[in-house]
Amino acid sequence: MPAVKFNRLSWARHPRRVTPPGVIVRAITSRSAAVQEPTPPRPSRFAAAGVRAVCSVAAVLLLAGCSAEVTIGGGTVDENRTADAVGNYLREAVPDVQVGSVTCPEDVKVAEGASFECTAEVAGSQVPVTVTLSHVQDGDYTYELKLAKALIDIDKVITEIRSRLPAQAAGARVDCGAPSVRVAEVGGTIPCTISLGSKRQAVRTVVDNLDGTVHFEPAIVWPVTPPKPSTGKIGDKLTVYDEAGAAQLEATVTRLKFSAGDEFDGPEHGVYMGANVTLRALADGQDLVEITALVGGRKYTGDAIVTSTAFDPPLDPVILDRGEQASGWLVFDVPSRHGQLVMHDLDGHQLGAWKY
Repeated sequence: MPAVKFNRLSWARHPRRVTPPGVIVRAITSRSAAVQEPTPPRPSRFAAAGVRAVCSVAAVLLLAGCSAEVTIGGGTVDENRTADAVGNYLREAVPDVQVGSVTCPEDVKVAEGASFECTAEVAGSQVPVTVTLSHVQDGDYTYELKLAKALIDIDKVITEIRSRLPAQAAGARVDCGAPSVRVAEVGGTIPCTISLGSKRQAVRTVVDNLDGTVHFEPAIVWPVTPPKPSTGKIGDKLTVYDEAGAAQLEATVTRLKFSAGDEFDGPEHGVYMGANVTLRALADGQDLVEITALVGGRKYTGDAIVTSTAFDPPLDPVILDRGEQASGWLVFDVPSRHGQLVMHDLDGHQLGAWKY
């Protein structure tokens, strides 16, 4: 009988969660529209257009840039109308964030590619907004607004960190301080703390670009201590956990049976030992676990071939999904009726043991 193999649970090779290189998180929408300002002038309006930030780790940006077409006479930019447009855009794009005064420079000449910087008070911080002119013709021009710093939603940062916590730290508290919206330069950091009981883990959120892409340092936000293998007696149910502390499999050696064989089929080492094993999957794809007998420091596999039907049915190799169960006999050729049955993965990590 071949060795029975169920779930391969290697601490080093199986992360809790596999995250793709690019994570798409919907950001709060930006605004984009064509606006006409005839005489008499009327306020600019911006129609909503959804924006998604694509990032290597997490998109936590509150808003992106916008553009508008303006018809206005004269050779200089109207700083008051531009300031109003910036303020209106920010208030409509992030209604839950306090937007204060906006100031723009005076006497900026209308010219193709001209760029200047307005300053907006957002969430108590001064946010520079870059204004760039284009498509200049006969007093008409298009201006584009772009934040010169990233406006980071701290709630999104906390949510992203929490999604990376292993099962062992599911109840941990994540604190990134106040305020709930942070103005950050590219390369800037936002310190966060993960706490669970007396344990603390410091995590730095690093802003990668103005699109709101961030990464975390350290990348593993909560180092995991693999659960210690459990030990029981025959009849005890042992639970197998993965490297993140999530339960994967329940295994029970329900009883043992010994046989000296017969004149035609005798054990090589002393006695046949049958172990009746029941396995129940707590997660999908449970395979590649081995159970061996440990006697006097030596391992014996459960694949002894016997002609007797006393150890039927055998425990056949199968892949179990969540809720599925399998049971049967493993047969060992061992030198003694005393020892341990050891459950381990194919990398040799012990997952549990039954003493007998």
